[in-house]
Amino acid sequence: MLRVRFTQSIFLVALAVFFPLTDALAANGALALPPASIKHLKGGARGNLSALKLRDQNFYDDNPARYVSLLPGTGKYDGYREYRMPAAPAPASVRAMRVEVNFNGPSPAKQAWSWSLYNWNASRWVRVGGNAGSAEWEWKTLVFAIPNPRRFISADGRIRLRVVSSNAHYEGRMDYEAVHLLYTPAAPPAPASASIPLPPAGRLYHGVYPGGRTGEEDDIRLADLTAYDAAAGKTAAWVYFSDNWYHGRAFPTSTAAWIRRAGRVPYIRLMLRSDPDGGRADPVFTLARILSGAFDNDLHGWCAGARDFRTRLIAEYGVEVNGEWFPWNGKWNGGGIRTGYGDPAQPDGPERFRDAYRHIIQICRDEGANNITWVFHINDGDWPQVNWNRFENYYPGDEYIDWLAVSSYGAQTPSDDYWPVFRESMDAVYPRIAALAPAKPIIVAEFGVTNGNPLGSQPQWARAALTDLINLRWPRVVGFSWWNERWQNDNNPAHDTDMRLQANPALARVFQLLVRGNINVLGTIP
Repeated sequence: MLRVRFTQSIFLVALAVFFPLTDALAANGALALPPASIKHLKGGARGNLSALKLRDQNFYDDNPARYVSLLPGTGKYDGYREYRMPAAPAPASVRAMRVEVNFNGPSPAKQAWSWSLYNWNASRWVRVGGNAGSAEWEWKTLVFAIPNPRRFISADGRIRLRVVSSNAHYEGRMDYEAVHLLYTPAAPPAPASASIPLPPAGRLYHGVYPGGRTGEEDDIRLADLTAYDAAAGKTAAWVYFSDNWYHGRAFPTSTAAWIRRAGRVPYIRLMLRSDPDGGRADPVFTLARILSGAFDNDLHGWCAGARDFRTRLIAEYGVEVNGEWFPWNGKWNGGGIRTGYGDPAQPDGPERFRDAYRHIIQICRDEGANNITWVFHINDGDWPQVNWNRFENYYPGDEYIDWLAVSSYGAQTPSDDYWPVFRESMDAVYPRIAALAPAKPIIVAEFGVTNGNPLGSQPQWARAALTDLINLRWPRVVGFSWWNERWQNDNNPAHDTDMRLQANPALARVFQLLVRGNINVLGTIP
């Protein structure tokens, strides 16, 4: 909410950026290893080793609880972290390796830092990279591609990564350090396939984002879902939530698993972003870096996790892509310029998104994650309102996308000075999205309105919206999901947004009237 037909040649180039080409094509498993231990040879450190497992510092952030400071001793700092592979896969199966470090320190001219891996065959350290590309006291992600990786893995699966400073004048800070591996499994995984059938003609699926605690949309609980179910009087067929990569890049198995145990289908918003702040370019997860292959190892791991989940999933990358509040919007990735990327007849920002989404889907297909229904999700209005940002320019193509989705909200805060009407917004966007892919079903992935705005009634807004949906005013729409969340806008509680059914009995009665007993609204997916 607000708050890849990829040609073979392009695909091979993207993989080759970080991995030897033949190795990258052979690999179809991935690991991201966090450091297991730290050893100081000269100097010491301040901070907890666990801080290196999560990348959460950007630009000039300075929260010492979230990073490790390496403190030079006499002459310099010298120390290494040890990484350990699990029992499977075998070290001999590793085909490619990459080291990623989120680093902050003085300019390289004042103090150079270098990283080395231990060659177990030759019993010596081999330099793999340094901080030459970093800016002074600004967090910078350093990526080192590692040729011939097996020499850096011991027979029992240990990897040692050393870092050394050139002098003792300053400290170096690390917010994240990981060794990423691509490997060939001993046996190919069994294919996963579980497509979601369309509802019978005249019926719609009923889903929900049930609301979390922090507003970051990735901390939903079973209690949130059961509270919504009780207020609506019907279960939700799918449960919608965000997978924020600033909290980790692994497939969100834990959340997806409890949703499945509750008898629902997990619907995952794949959010490649560095923080929850919007309205600016992301410092790490740019579309250009996705296309370069910088996150291929992570994406292979994510897609393998989705495959191994085995049962049905709905997923989307680039939620509300035509809205400038998210970093994957074209405004932050080349905008309407046509000379910096790809086809000179197409605007670079949307074209980069289209190819990045194709790239992500292709990786999941390569991993055998055929249990995912892929969604292309737009906002009901294009922001910025310029021709290059029309959502049609972002579409990855029918061969990649299964469903189309739209967000259409009413007033989102009690102080909003406008009252969008759901019918008017949907009437404006529906002909465009229906024409985009005439054979694809459409869902209203997000809709809702706050209570407490003097311009209108929350129950009346919801009643009008549900009535139009259930009466099939937009005949290609096959499902909808309410955004059932509360959040704080400032220090005045009267300004809080609240879209929760359980917080407004009158709103809950609308759902009980139109959803609970309506046989055309389905609370499960067969």
